[in-house]
Amino acid sequence: MNISLLCKWWWRLENENGLWQDIIEAKYLKGKPISAVKHRLDDSPIWADLLKIRMVYLQGRQIHTKDGKKTLFWEDSWLIGGPLCVAHPVLYDLCKDKLITVHEMLVRNGHPNFYRWLHNPLFEEWLGIVEKTYSFNFSSQKDIVTWKWNSKKTFTMKSVYNRLSSGSESNRFNHIWKSKIPYKIKIFTWLLEKGAVLTKDNMIRRRWAGDPACKFCDQPETINHLFFQCLVAKCIWALIGKCLGANIPREIVNSISNGLGNGCLTGKLLITSVLRQFAGPSGNAAIKQSLMLNSSGTLPKFCYTHVLP
Repeated sequence: MNISLLCKWWWRLENENGLWQDIIEAKYLKGKPISAVKHRLDDSPIWADLLKIRMVYLQGRQIHTKDGKKTLFWEDSWLIGGPLCVAHPVLYDLCKDKLITVHEMLVRNGHPNFYRWLHNPLFEEWLGIVEKTYSFNFSSQKDIVTWKWNSKKTFTMKSVYNRLSSGSESNRFNHIWKSKIPYKIKIFTWLLEKGAVLTKDNMIRRRWAGDPACKFCDQPETINHLFFQCLVAKCIWALIGKCLGANIPREIVNSISNGLGNGCLTGKLLITSVLRQFAGPSGNAAIKQSLMLNSSGTLPKFCYTHVLP
């Protein structure tokens, strides 16, 4: 019931006008859509609680793009059947402005900041997105927010309560508990999905006074960064994918190889350790032989050689 009540405050923040909405806008939102606001150390306890359940609200929230000021270009479903970040993961990964709104993209004339120049076929892929964007039927009205979990498209606390209680906590994580993996990995995966793993951003929230940067790079360490966005994590996933027969896009390989060329020794040793574990006694013979021949100093070249499709 408490989650339902907190979701109601999100709904009122987006759909009503008043003094407290103006205060929240000035102190926390500062012109950003609610899905782009990040947690800060000086957040009030009430605002911190709202941020904790924001993902529940966003799951039931549906946005109809008009002027694009409340719509995230990459992460909201507005142009195609789903988010652009899912349909075009490589472009999303290369874009610096991951939380840019549709309106801001139009103001920039379709020129967001990328980490590097886009070569074919990525450039053609981006031009296709830009063409679809400029053919979209925009208007001067504000974006309209509706509610998916109610037939009348308006928010009710009952709809949130019914949604949360319809599937129990155990059913929600059945894909973990029923998987054929060691039990300790199930526990860790469950904690990971609940956002309870003690990455540095979570420890800082618990008054830990330490360096918030990732061990392998200079980016802030979050669950998403450490396990998916960090170059070391990407390299591990790409190498395991290659072992399983997946074709890894050359653009991702180039990005990983360039980053690891200047990476830390710890990251390179970690990747080597993972590969040894994954190859196993009857694993990929080429990988096992390369692991014996390659030291940590030549790991980037080894990764580039064995990940390429």
